[in-house]
Amino acid sequence: MRNNEREIAIYTLMDIIGEKAFGSVALRKELVRHGDLARVQKAFVTELVNGVLRNLIYIDYVIAYFSKTPIHKLRPFILNNLRVGIYQMKYLDKVPDYAVCSDAVKLAKAHGFGSLAGFVNGVLRAVARCDELPMPDGADLARFLSVKYSYQLWMIEHFLQEFGEDATRAMLEANAVPPEITIAVNTVKISANELAQVLTSEGVDVKRTPFVENALIISKTDNLRDLDSFKRGLYHVMDISSMLAVLAANPVPGEAILDLCAAPGGKSMFAAYLTGGEAKIIMRDIHEHKIGQMRENMERTGISSTIGLGDAAQYCFELDSSADLVIIDAPCSALGNIRKQPDIKLNRQEQDINDLAALQRNIVAASWAYAKPGGRILYSTCTLSRKENEDNVRWMTENFALELLSERTIKPQDMGTDGFYIAVLRRIDNREES
Repeated sequence: MRNNEREIAIYTLMDIIGEKAFGSVALRKELVRHGDLARVQKAFVTELVNGVLRNLIYIDYVIAYFSKTPIHKLRPFILNNLRVGIYQMKYLDKVPDYAVCSDAVKLAKAHGFGSLAGFVNGVLRAVARCDELPMPDGADLARFLSVKYSYQLWMIEHFLQEFGEDATRAMLEANAVPPEITIAVNTVKISANELAQVLTSEGVDVKRTPFVENALIISKTDNLRDLDSFKRGLYHVMDISSMLAVLAANPVPGEAILDLCAAPGGKSMFAAYLTGGEAKIIMRDIHEHKIGQMRENMERTGISSTIGLGDAAQYCFELDSSADLVIIDAPCSALGNIRKQPDIKLNRQEQDINDLAALQRNIVAASWAYAKPGGRILYSTCTLSRKENEDNVRWMTENFALELLSERTIKPQDMGTDGFYIAVLRRIDNREES
């Protein structure tokens, strides 16, 4: 067992960066493995891991500037030891630089890298002495922003092309701020005001958000799953932008709501809250291991639903014309979700956008007719990509009996939420065509 917070962070980063482990899963696994850590220690590990991931390209730029050994030739433990140390020096102020250097050297020696302790010490002390590191020429805007904000170059070029320089800079600044935790209030069981009082009594800090009436922002909580309010199903964690997507679809009591690609079930639960629990909820997902998670969430919140395994890209005759509202929260490149999952900046590839846009069209082609004539389709993604969003929706209206009722792109800087695309379409009644 590793009980030093920096040590835990280093090994977690080795899994995420070296082994391509999913960031939040790898971090959660390590924190569970070290369940004896105090809340403040777990928070520090989380800060170190996410902080390094959020700023990795810049941190590696710093290492490359001061190290005579190329980064790809450094031992993984030594490289991530340097990354954690440089993140502390450049972005945190609780531990003095000399103490950061000392801790890094001790860890190098403790893990059998005594011969490299002097190298670690030399690089970190050089970083500590350097107030301002030369950056790439600002004339190459994309390269400059790539290093400064730690995004792959293609991502910066993509954002500049889609949104222009000012909006891109604002987006990068917004994504550099760690996200707040927002919860959707289960108004079938409790009001937002009552829940705020319950959470406060449990030691949780609570504040309201102006964007969604029945949502709360919470902080100072170690593990929500340990709280009695969570076990009683009084809420679930959900980003504001996801809530706005469901609100745009306007679910009403008595409707049949079919949620494809449903795991972990957040949109279905929120739709149920909005209808007072008076909707017929059908949930499907392609991943068998997520079915149990959906059932657990629905049982905990007390929402009645039918949950099944299914590939949204494969047509199912039994679902034809069955739903008043079809929710297609399509698998996407997740470029709007970088605040929560900073490893997306490192692992997502440009070709993924084309591949996912094609998958999204396959899903729509198989499932658009699940909406009753006159029924609605909510098409949403947590990405900022025209190919996956606006272009796909135009394709939908051109190829199927669908009309666009509304669409909206939410950028992270708009409300401090995830980036999100929301489109609501209506299936044209055959009688309207005649």
